[in-house]
Amino acid sequence: MDVLSFTWPLTGLFLATGVWFTLACARASGAARVTCGTHSVMSLAMIAMVWGLPLPDWLQVGVFTAITVWFAGLATVPHRSDGLRAVHHAFMGAGMVWMVCAMSVPGGHSVMVVLAAYFLVATIPLFGKTIDAVGHAAMSVGTGLLLLAM
Repeated sequence: MDVLSFTWPLTGLFLATGVWFTLACARASGAARVTCGTHSVMSLAMIAMVWGLPLPDWLQVGVFTAITVWFAGLATVPHRSDGLRAVHHAFMGAGMVWMVCAMSVPGGHSVMVVLAAYFLVATIPLFGKTIDAVGHAAMSVGTGLLLLAM
């Protein structure tokens, strides 16, 4: 699978999710605003990856680690309705950390196939639900396809 064949479709997908979650930030407050912001940042980072922009590894690892910690923290807050969704997003952030690190380490690419399969399968229950769930599914599908293309 060649990342170039996915350049424009993935750019469009991540641009759409970035706009969607940025607009959601304007309507949200508190923790929900931070959560929407992480999705917007992730969308921009994914566009940069699709185009092969030379972002420093330390910056990517730092941002994706912060996103992972944010969602792992949300998953542990009692009485929140987004527990499983937060676990999924924490896993996505950790997967991005892995992807950045694996690009410079031999043998790390096989784990990306497993992560890609998870992200693609995890979208199935999200489709057909709310428009917000479809936005999350789109991020997950795009991430899975990008991982496969890498």
